[in-house]
Amino acid sequence: MLMNDINEVWMLLKNAITQTAGTILNRIERVTYRDWFDAECEQATISKNKAYKRMQQRNHTWKAVEEYRTARREEKRVHKQKKKIFIKCGLEELECLRSNNESKSLYWKLNKSRKDFQPRTILCGDKEGMFLSEEDDILRRWAKHYDELLNIEFSNQNAISQEIYQVYSATDEPTATLDEAENAIQKLKDNKAPGIDLIQAELIKKASPDFFECIYQLITKI
Repeated sequence: MLMNDINEVWMLLKNAITQTAGTILNRIERVTYRDWFDAECEQATISKNKAYKRMQQRNHTWKAVEEYRTARREEKRVHKQKKKIFIKCGLEELECLRSNNESKSLYWKLNKSRKDFQPRTILCGDKEGMFLSEEDDILRRWAKHYDELLNIEFSNQNAISQEIYQVYSATDEPTATLDEAENAIQKLKDNKAPGIDLIQAELIKKASPDFFECIYQLITKI
């Protein structure tokens, strides 16, 4: 029952801060490939994928291979055309901003369009401090890490748990005060990616004292 109360309180706080932010602030739309990837592009991609499956099922016969190549060329043609139109519209928008002397919006859009794609690099450190980049090596390292972390002697784990319990049960003070909770919120870093709830730290830091009080009550319940 307590867990339901905690979830209900958090949903109320989450809805309050997101609805307030949506009312006061303007949402900035992120530019993605979806801005030019329309129904025609999607249909061309579906046709190409179907042609590829037919080619695999027919053991790469001459006719199936030609059908796939034709569908692939058509997909590339459609995508290239849509990208060209999208870029042209973007340039026209930049020219319009320049003509209207909207320097801030002009340079914001210009810098955003000049950012190249940044591939995501996946690395993992081993016990010697060396970085692993191969997928198999990374998976083996994680498997070994969790094996050492979880598969320990129950007696040792039980002793550690008893020691921690005795330390926390020896004090009657709460885990945090209202001032400590508010100070911790104010120390959150700006310009960081939000978590699973998609709430930026800046929104919480700019909230009212009543919101801090509710957050503190929620922490106390937890």
